[in-house]
Amino acid sequence: MCETCNASYPVVDGIPHIHLDDHTWRSKKAESAGREALAAELGQLHYEGIGAPPVDFEIPYIPHEPWATFGRGFDKLFGDLEIGGADTLDIGAGRPWAAKQFALRGARSATAVDVNPHPVVGLGRGWEMAAEAGVHLELLVGDSERLPLADNSMDICFISAALHHSNFIRNLTSEMARVLRPGGVAVVANEPTRAAFEDEATVLNEVAQLELRHGITERRPTAAEYLEAMLAAGFDIEQVHLGPDCRDSAIWTRLKAPALVPPRQDWASIKTPVRIARAIRTRWRLWPFEHRLRKVLPRSSSGARSSHAEMISLVYGRPDINIVARVAR
Repeated sequence: MCETCNASYPVVDGIPHIHLDDHTWRSKKAESAGREALAAELGQLHYEGIGAPPVDFEIPYIPHEPWATFGRGFDKLFGDLEIGGADTLDIGAGRPWAAKQFALRGARSATAVDVNPHPVVGLGRGWEMAAEAGVHLELLVGDSERLPLADNSMDICFISAALHHSNFIRNLTSEMARVLRPGGVAVVANEPTRAAFEDEATVLNEVAQLELRHGITERRPTAAEYLEAMLAAGFDIEQVHLGPDCRDSAIWTRLKAPALVPPRQDWASIKTPVRIARAIRTRWRLWPFEHRLRKVLPRSSSGARSSHAEMISLVYGRPDINIVARVAR
């Protein structure tokens, strides 16, 4: 029973299902079934109980990719944030590994929300993960675009590689702002982007055919679109980082247009004048896209704003983006 609206919701396998049974939820439920079908196709629907090899009990600290990269990024994003004593929310949690990490780090509450209660690849796996770690988790089946939580009830909201699965990104960021207390922090991690001048449908056809075939919502916003959604929800952007695997040396190979001037150590090459000319021509032709990003990314923010190569990558490449933002006090 919801104390606010007096509505009753079912509890299945210990997990409250708090959502409206309307056309929006039915589409989410169909997508959830698609995720299970994809997991089955990839051979991921095998059950491992407590004491099994640390496949998901150790997430994100698994030594092989992509988790090794995720683990480094997770530590970087939360390095300066105080989790102890905070009310935390893991949105689009899947297997709620982040909520478990918050609980291990002393969070007052660790809540996870997802549409999928599956006991292996969904929220249901949280019971085994919590038991193995000796922590308590609050698991809720609900819609991240209509979070089943009260206003001003959280200190930290975390969403990893899930924002791009929403067709209504601004609705989701607005919901994060609603449930956060004044001064609360939203951490957006591992969200894929497209180059600012690329057609989204073309990119999705290239990189997400498997997910789309199973009816899973896939988007590839530009970096500017993610940031605009955060700003529209009332967040102040404090940090923007590329994925941990996107160092300056790797940015060259990821650009979708020749927009980056060669580093000084390469200037002796006979090809340098041609590469510089191409970079100038590209940036002149596509300047509106670069201007849009600079307009929404505050100079006061740390990370990409202070790196020319990372700024160029955010416009002309497809890096994963990580954002730390705060609700105005």
